[in-house]
Amino acid sequence: MKRMILRTLFLGLAAMSLAACASTTTVTDSANGLGLAAGAFNYPPSDGARVSAAGYDLTGHSNWDGQLVYIDVDGDARARLDMRFDDGLQVQAELNIVMPYLDGGLRQFRGYDTEGRLVAVELQAGPCVARDGDTLIYFADLAIGDRTASGCGRETGGEVDRWTNYLMDYLPVIDLCLAEFRDRTQHVSFAYTMASGETGVRIVDLDTRTWECATRENGRVINSIRPLDAADGLYGEGDPIFVRGEMPAFGEGCYVYEAVREADRTLIGAFGFDACDAGPVAARDPEVG
Repeated sequence: MKRMILRTLFLGLAAMSLAACASTTTVTDSANGLGLAAGAFNYPPSDGARVSAAGYDLTGHSNWDGQLVYIDVDGDARARLDMRFDDGLQVQAELNIVMPYLDGGLRQFRGYDTEGRLVAVELQAGPCVARDGDTLIYFADLAIGDRTASGCGRETGGEVDRWTNYLMDYLPVIDLCLAEFRDRTQHVSFAYTMASGETGVRIVDLDTRTWECATRENGRVINSIRPLDAADGLYGEGDPIFVRGEMPAFGEGCYVYEAVREADRTLIGAFGFDACDAGPVAARDPEVG
């Protein structure tokens, strides 16, 4: 139920973005390159309830850790940031989600912390190597007053561990399967580890048919490609989709898109989030019929 609430909040954000694509006027913080919202909000953190702790675990490249959690404040989606630095500094802030939602393919948050300092958070999807050596799926850049921080992030919370958290592990097999379809694909709707230990990749073609590409020999060879129907849907499928090698136009196919980039900004592809609630049942909550 809580995941349904969060999904509804973000469908609202995405729909608002599709309806009004005007960009927010920004000024640039020269210290870190982040665009800071000129019309920043100044209010104390609310008592809004967390929604299934859905959000992002954040870890610094050196001396900090934190969590960014989505909250519902009187029906509006916002975020709560909690950071802890090794030198004892703690940062707590309630942040607005910068609109239009996913403008420029980035997740951006702005607000003030409990000490009145301007806080800006920017999450760029892509393979970020954390200080423990793990590869996470977000680069994180933060500005707290005149202090900056950078690190990595991973989506957490809710009832689902999104398949795209492991995109970089699946990418070689995704590319292997996409090569079989050549230019006849729209997007990848799912990649997962099958019961056999091999990988399955679900691909939607230009006629909106879904196919499953399954591998063998530890993902080095395609074992089978078969068409699927609605009965084959898996929970989490299409939430989100992945478009390889390009960044579709905002709103194309009724999706809003999040860019996925290498550390040097080279485009890997884009995650697409359903902005019209038109995705398959498999992409929704288990209790949705």
